[in-house]
Amino acid sequence: MTAAPVTALPADYTQSMLAAEAANRDHVTRCVAGTEGSPDLVAHTAALRLYLRVPHFLTEWTTDPHRRAAVSRALALDIVAMKLLDDLMDDDTGLDRVELACVCLRLHLRALHELESLAQDPKAVTDILERDAVRLCGGQIRTKRTRAANLQEWRAHASTYGATFLGRYGALAAASGGGGQPADAVRKFAEAFAMTITVADDLTDYDRNGERDGNLAHLMRTGAVAGQDVVDLLEELREQALAAVGAPPGAPGLVPVVHLYTDDVLTRLLPRHSGE
Repeated sequence: MTAAPVTALPADYTQSMLAAEAANRDHVTRCVAGTEGSPDLVAHTAALRLYLRVPHFLTEWTTDPHRRAAVSRALALDIVAMKLLDDLMDDDTGLDRVELACVCLRLHLRALHELESLAQDPKAVTDILERDAVRLCGGQIRTKRTRAANLQEWRAHASTYGATFLGRYGALAAASGGGGQPADAVRKFAEAFAMTITVADDLTDYDRNGERDGNLAHLMRTGAVAGQDVVDLLEELREQALAAVGAPPGAPGLVPVVHLYTDDVLTRLLPRHSGE
């Protein structure tokens, strides 16, 4: 059964989340500027709010506040690095491509250094990155080569550039977060949450970027995907995320996060593309 919609996060959680987002932003932008990134690139990275915020969600299981902050900052570096790589491939930001490539590499290497210094088993960090790179990079290639024509194909594509992308950071958060991290649960939450965000991105990019081929909103509008099937997918992802955060020792602070983001897609974004 689906829980009742949650319209806002608790005030104390919002405060801690925004503080972490600000700390991650400052850490990332200092590294971008220190790599001689242009003011435009610094501003671009500073505006990546969800990318800077999501490490706070993935480190919810880390009980030591100082370690949690350090892991969150390190994750933010690599998440933004991969976003810049995506910007480089799409070439739709107007930013210099050489600059994107160089800063991406610098952020990635700095993140690797910081995560390895935090992990009990530093080799686990590179193992996670290398293992997931096979699925992530192969999925990106297939997505560009063959666009999804139905929901099954869309999910297959999104499971790589969405679920695997964030799932690797859930695994890294667990590997670097200290003892007692439920690695499977953290990763499963990250993957389910990522798919919800990927649905939101496609529904938004239909209008924002004019996406059509392979875009979920376009598939809905052309009748290739039924709106109810997308509703069912979102509810499935909600249940997966809630099951993950409920696994011992649990991360109850993420329960309203799951409801907030899922309900936002269901009530604000999905109706724009349903029944047309």
